[in-house]
Amino acid sequence: TVRKMASETDHLTRTASNVREKVVANAEIKKIDSLSSTVKRLHLYVENKDFSFKAGQWVDMFIPGLDTVGGFSMCSSPDFLIRTRILQLAVKASPHPPAHWVHTQCQVGDTVKLRVGGDFYYDPQPHTKDHDLLLIAGGVGINPLFSILQHFLFLHSGQVEADVGSRFSQDKSVSLLYSARNAEELIFQTELIEMTEKYDNLLLKMFSTQGAVEHCKYITEGRIQLKDVKNAVSALDREKTMVYICGPLPFIEKMKSYCLDCDISEDRVNFEKWW
Repeated sequence: TVRKMASETDHLTRTASNVREKVVANAEIKKIDSLSSTVKRLHLYVENKDFSFKAGQWVDMFIPGLDTVGGFSMCSSPDFLIRTRILQLAVKASPHPPAHWVHTQCQVGDTVKLRVGGDFYYDPQPHTKDHDLLLIAGGVGINPLFSILQHFLFLHSGQVEADVGSRFSQDKSVSLLYSARNAEELIFQTELIEMTEKYDNLLLKMFSTQGAVEHCKYITEGRIQLKDVKNAVSALDREKTMVYICGPLPFIEKMKSYCLDCDISEDRVNFEKWW
């Protein structure tokens, strides 16, 4: 899946070949909060019970008065929508009209329309083999991976009935490598650290590529290197690991090459490009 955040290319055009759901649902903005100086999070209430999504997918956002359709990945989990009818989108500031609207005009009480799409998702079924996960995020590429991570932990918590009388295995693990320009742009870091300290099967390492880091055992200065990917893979069952990568195109290509260098087969590497 190739997607472009810059305004030259229209979201509908660049995702024309992607699977889309038929349901177009109204969504009311219930809350707006700032995750960093450049990222705002929208909490949207969707009453329509026919509206659902898989972890990792995005929505087309139809904004009243705007010709340009937005494309934003969910950062919340599918089960959170089922329980609360709320989904969350974390939107980075940019001149692209939908993102600009979120950052300059959007208000609590506004209504937009949403349609789910995307072929990059994590949706294990009870009858299929379960896998460990390696998640690698660059910048706001964390959004779909944060959704996937929450869904993985939800399924493997031992609380979920996978099928009649069966549950998803609790012995599966997940590693997350996450880089951003500086520590402030590592959105969700508080939640991620809390999750890491709660779940023994989650390995977390974050990277600040340009900014100095105050002492935090989870954040390292510099970029993700091959040794970091090797270390993350060593905590997993390599032959049964699925990889999900999301970030800018050069980041994707570098991380994919690292995964192949770690003897992960190419058919296990899933990615969504923002370039």
